[in-house]
Amino acid sequence: MADKRVVAVKLEQIEQYHGELRTKQQSLSREEFLSATTEQRAVERMFENAIQACADLAQHIATQDFAFEGEASKEAIRVLSRKGVIEADTADTLVAAVGFRNVLAHQYGKVDSKEVYETLQTGLEVYDSFSQQVAQWVRSQN
Repeated sequence: MADKRVVAVKLEQIEQYHGELRTKQQSLSREEFLSATTEQRAVERMFENAIQACADLAQHIATQDFAFEGEASKEAIRVLSRKGVIEADTADTLVAAVGFRNVLAHQYGKVDSKEVYETLQTGLEVYDSFSQQVAQWVRSQN
């Protein structure tokens, strides 16, 4: 069974990082973002943190509740989808986000600041969806 403290901490982290991203989404114009390297790096790091918190939580639940023995974040997320913890579309979006995180964290290829800005503008809902679906599942386990 997933450790409720771990779940609570990870959900809190996701909420915090999502809030930080939402603030940047609302405060930065495209031009400001693209011309400010410091803002770009800050937003990239916020994405890395948010996505990693989701991946860590998925890994924890998949391991503790569904005997997942792998190490791949994407597969842990897919396990949660197959087991009904999260919806398939949330899983698909989050799996793509893990790929995005890998690009940001490991610089596989060049980081495209325009893509980061577009993701900032259009890709934040997955954090709310994931958190809500996990929280609902945890409540249903009691």
